[in-house]
Amino acid sequence: MEGETPDEPDLGVGSFLSAFPVPSRREKGLTPSMLARILDTIAPAIDGDRTLADIAAIRELDRWGSFDQHHKASLLCQSRFREAGLETEIVPVPADGATRYGDWIMPQAWNARHATLRLLRGRGHAEAVLCDYLEEPCSLIHYSKPTPRGGVTAELVVLNGGTRNEDYAHVDVRGKIILTRAGPGVKEQAVKHGAAGIVTDHMPEHPGCRPPNALPDARAWHRFGPDYPCGGWGMKEGHTQCWGFVLSPRQGRRLRRLAKNHGPLRLHAEVSARFYDGTLDLVMGRLTGRTGEEVLLNGHLSEIGAIDNASGCALGIEALRALNALIARGKLKRPRRGIRALFTYECMGTMAAAVTQKKLFRKFVAGLTLDCVGGREALCRTALGLYRNPEAQSSYADTLLRLVLERQSRRETLLVNWREHSYAASDNIIADPSIGVPCPLLMECPYTAYHSSADTPRVVDPDKLVWIGRAAAAYAYFIADAREPEARWLAEQVLAEAAAAARAAAASASEDRGAGTVSAERRLAHLELCYSHAVESTARLVDTRKRQAFLKSLRPLKADLTKSIDLARRQAGRVRGTRRAGQTRRDRQAGAAERARIPRRLVVGEVQLTRVPRRDRGEWHAMRKRGNITDLAAGRALFWADGQRSIAEIEERVAGETGREAVRLSEYFRCLAKYGYVRLLGAGRSS
Repeated sequence: MEGETPDEPDLGVGSFLSAFPVPSRREKGLTPSMLARILDTIAPAIDGDRTLADIAAIRELDRWGSFDQHHKASLLCQSRFREAGLETEIVPVPADGATRYGDWIMPQAWNARHATLRLLRGRGHAEAVLCDYLEEPCSLIHYSKPTPRGGVTAELVVLNGGTRNEDYAHVDVRGKIILTRAGPGVKEQAVKHGAAGIVTDHMPEHPGCRPPNALPDARAWHRFGPDYPCGGWGMKEGHTQCWGFVLSPRQGRRLRRLAKNHGPLRLHAEVSARFYDGTLDLVMGRLTGRTGEEVLLNGHLSEIGAIDNASGCALGIEALRALNALIARGKLKRPRRGIRALFTYECMGTMAAAVTQKKLFRKFVAGLTLDCVGGREALCRTALGLYRNPEAQSSYADTLLRLVLERQSRRETLLVNWREHSYAASDNIIADPSIGVPCPLLMECPYTAYHSSADTPRVVDPDKLVWIGRAAAAYAYFIADAREPEARWLAEQVLAEAAAAARAAAASASEDRGAGTVSAERRLAHLELCYSHAVESTARLVDTRKRQAFLKSLRPLKADLTKSIDLARRQAGRVRGTRRAGQTRRDRQAGAAERARIPRRLVVGEVQLTRVPRRDRGEWHAMRKRGNITDLAAGRALFWADGQRSIAEIEERVAGETGREAVRLSEYFRCLAKYGYVRLLGAGRSS
């Protein structure tokens, strides 16, 4: 491990730490040099081999996809917290396929005992075992229903596609097993047309990290889900059940060749599994602080891979263990705020926690989601991503995490390739303003072994785990012990980042980015609003009784922000001319009364369309097309609907965030109101 490097010249975006002033002796708190000392203190305490061992242990349980094994993984995590001297508890929540938290529906619990698929002896071939769940859990489509006792023997039919009704027009699949290159999404149509079961060799491709035939002998991890998008993945109450198996791409080619040359083939399938109304766990461990406030580290359990997502949970355990050990040895003082880890079922479990643990979530000043980390880049072909908060939740947390990663890049001998991205949803959905926990995300996804049987501890780099673990622990501890001096320092760093972002927006004005792109002026106005909010967000780290005075003291910084934006406007104007109005006068006047209405959200979290009947989905998508509303724009519009902004103002914010013009949201919000997601208030009213 290398020590701190000498000061370097300011290199612009991504190199802010090199320009930090050296604090005077009179300054107190976590200055940039103190951040370096925290990293130096934490560095030897993070153990990559121990983390890798925990990854292997968690994966060995979760890879079965069976809820009884998921509970054992929860107990394992709890035991690790207890061994580290941390407070710990498990809170069960329903897994019944029906309970809703926000707009997410919990999956129905499922246990599997054994499952096999055998090719029976025939002309030109011997009997062979194609799939054995006890040998490789990914060989069974998870959430498969059981076969009758003794199994099912049936003819194999090779099918092109299978997700559309017309795919079955000239093929008789009744009572037969279909072989398809499509995934488990064929379930509903296959059952409708009488198929006994499904076999698939579908291995999704991912540009950049998984080209065709990259994993010829691995099996994709497939799960049966709802008949149509409805509250997340996992089986839902009343939806079509089926059983199915997964072949590797090489097995699939061989079986097709055999069917062509020596068909018809007969298979015997046997599945012992059951659905039931069960529970899934919220697993928590806590390092106590000196106040009731907390910082959150979260990740998800219940997936089959070493990277996705045993890695995030194991690294969260290691970060808390290391910090607690350092505090016990007097190397670090006990922080003002506690640090809590929360592991559960991805998104659905996190929403259950946010809804059922509201009192706890109000204590969180910030969080960090660890999802898919520590992969060997030479094998995984994916860089570490820092995914920022949505811009409606602009926060100092993004700037701080970026600065920590920058300093890590300068101080460590290991070179970690990392990139910064805009918001993408994982368990950081708690950054939704309706929940209100600023929570950046560290994630390497997708990657070569993603959602496949190849996602084993072999593809994890323990040295990279150490690198990321140090960063995560330093980020959490910094926030946990931050006070007014640190809050002010963070506000200054947000301002530096804002100036760099404004310069970048002005420079982009020199590029012809095509029709439908927002003007530099609109983007700059949007940046000013977002970074003003991020500057103010630092006040959350200040004692309540001092907060108003602190916010007042930030006014000079906000004035400097305005100056930076104005300078960027002049630069953009010299290049292309500045357009303050991003829309024509006619566009602004169209439906002015309706666009002046104010949406107030009634459902916490992201919309999953559970309230939109299936028969209405076609019109829903047509409405979105009429309004030029992409998935990105739809989600961002909800984030900005705070009960204060009008539809017209939300349109402006969505244009500023997505960079695209002509997003029309009036009809969208009318439809959201129709299904009870929002209430539309009159112009000038607020929640």
